[in-house]
Amino acid sequence: MPTEKRGVKALQIWCRRVTDSYENVNILDMDSSWRDGLAFCALIHHFRPSLLDYDILSQENILENNSLAYKVAEEELGIPSLLDPQDMLDTDVPDKFSIVTYVSQFYHLLKDEDNSRSPSLPVKEILNTSYDSADNSPQGTPKSVPRSVFLSSNPILRNNMFSPHNTPLSQSPKDKSQVTGVTVSAVCQDFENKISICQER
Repeated sequence: MPTEKRGVKALQIWCRRVTDSYENVNILDMDSSWRDGLAFCALIHHFRPSLLDYDILSQENILENNSLAYKVAEEELGIPSLLDPQDMLDTDVPDKFSIVTYVSQFYHLLKDEDNSRSPSLPVKEILNTSYDSADNSPQGTPKSVPRSVFLSSNPILRNNMFSPHNTPLSQSPKDKSQVTGVTVSAVCQDFENKISICQER
C-alpha cells in the first residue's frame, strides 16, 4: 500500500478511536462520514469538552454543525477553516483531500494529549497530568501548545496564533536581522548584544 494511502488510513483510524463513543458518528471514510459536521464536533468535544455541547447537536443540521465546528476550531484551537459549511450542505460527497488536510491539523495539534495516537505511528509515553481544580481544566489538558506545532513544515500550523513567534516580544524586534520569538537562542542573542553594549561603554 502506498505511503499516502497508509497515512490517510492511519488518520481515519485515529479519528474513529477519538469519536468512537459519540452518537451518530461513524467514520467509515474521509469524505461522506464528515458531511453532517458531527464528526468534526465530536473531535473537538473529545479534547475540549467545554468548547461545545455535543448533546444538543442534530444530524439534520448540516450547515449549523459544520459552521460551529469550523468557528470553534479556528477561534479556540488556532486551526484555520479550510472548508466551507455551505459546500458540505450542497454536496453529497465532500472533497476527500480537503477533509484529510483539515483533519490532519487536528491530529498534529492533539495527538499527544491522550492515548489516541494512530497505531501505525510510534507511540510516545504520555505523562498523566492530574486534574487541576484551580483552573478547572479536564485531566490531560496541556498547559501550553506542543513545540512540535511551531516546528512543523506546515505553514498553517507554524503560523498558529499560539506560536511564541506571535508574542508581543517577537512582533517588535529592534533589529529585524535578529532571531525573533521567545526562544533560548533569541534570549542568548539579546543577552550577548546587551553585554557588548555595556563593554563598549
